[in-house]
Amino acid sequence: MTKKIIAAGLFAALSLTADETAGAKYPVQIYGFVRMEAIYDNTEIAKGDWLLFAQPGNSPQADQSIFTMNARHTRLGLKIGGPEICGNGKVQGLIEVDFAGGFPNSSTAARQPLLRLRHAWFEIVKPAWELRFGQDWALISGPFPNTASFVVGAGKGHLWMRYPQIKYTVKKNALKLALSANRPMAGNIKYEDYAGGDFDPVGDGERSGMPWFMGRVWLTAGRAVFSVSGHYGQEAIADLSGAEHDKPSFSLNADLIMTTGPVQWTVRGFTGENLNSFFGGVFQGFSRDSVSVTNIASKGGWGQAVYTVNDRWAVTAGGGIDDPDDADLTGNARTKNTWMFGNVSLNYSKSLIFILETSMLKTGYLAADDGENIRIQLVTTFKF
Repeated sequence: MTKKIIAAGLFAALSLTADETAGAKYPVQIYGFVRMEAIYDNTEIAKGDWLLFAQPGNSPQADQSIFTMNARHTRLGLKIGGPEICGNGKVQGLIEVDFAGGFPNSSTAARQPLLRLRHAWFEIVKPAWELRFGQDWALISGPFPNTASFVVGAGKGHLWMRYPQIKYTVKKNALKLALSANRPMAGNIKYEDYAGGDFDPVGDGERSGMPWFMGRVWLTAGRAVFSVSGHYGQEAIADLSGAEHDKPSFSLNADLIMTTGPVQWTVRGFTGENLNSFFGGVFQGFSRDSVSVTNIASKGGWGQAVYTVNDRWAVTAGGGIDDPDDADLTGNARTKNTWMFGNVSLNYSKSLIFILETSMLKTGYLAADDGENIRIQLVTTFKF
């Protein structure tokens, strides 16, 4: 009798849940993929599976080969439909997460990572404009290299990041213009010493007391898309004595995507200062001493060619460079990242994708031997 009562209760609970789901106010579409990576490195690099920079050539890591595997870049998302407004407008939203958000302090961290928020926004869409609120790609992001590497060119010529923001986009024929105000999350402690204990830490960017501003213009002409983008923000950065200095962060970026027959070409370049919040300057934004703070200027870019053999096979070759100004560097700072990669991808079906990639990374140092790395990476993805 007890088992029957429990079973009846569970059935009622499940029925109520199903009714509530069926009666949801707006439609929700689930999407994402399951991704597994197998990686061989002939040297130990920073940081682990993420291809950031090679360790100095005279370090112990330079003689250490590494093999790893992970599934933490698996992704899950929700596309949320909303109501129609203002006659010809609509509201819609998106929430997207993966499992690359952090690593518990244990020897099993690789198989028990933490959930990470990638995107969370809603927007009002009209035929001539869009207004978006939430966390989304920074306007200076994209297009992205067609690489198997999870960090997609970070520190190797490609600036990108996601930020909480308010973004307004205007669309008119072949032109599109977007402007955004963003939370100023400066990455000054992100890649060296991790700060812990704060739920929502306030850093150098927030202490500026103002948003970071970004803008972008796209022009489509036939089979070519050209865009120019940039950002400007302020940071309050302390020198080694603790005195704060107001320092800007800014960039100018340009990119071109062009398709000629079965080949799609992409080139992108940047220049700016204090760019570590966007993975620029080989993850270095500034140098400092006991009385001053100096912005690190950097320039670089990347390019690639993607040859589509048929509807199942494609071949990509590309590379990038991030070149900080040596005059702004001190100590054993990283002077340059040079990257080359090539891969073959097989779309076995619309849902099942295999990528095999080889890459070479060389990192220069101000006061140490250059570091080098060769990586072989297999990525398998099941999309749903």
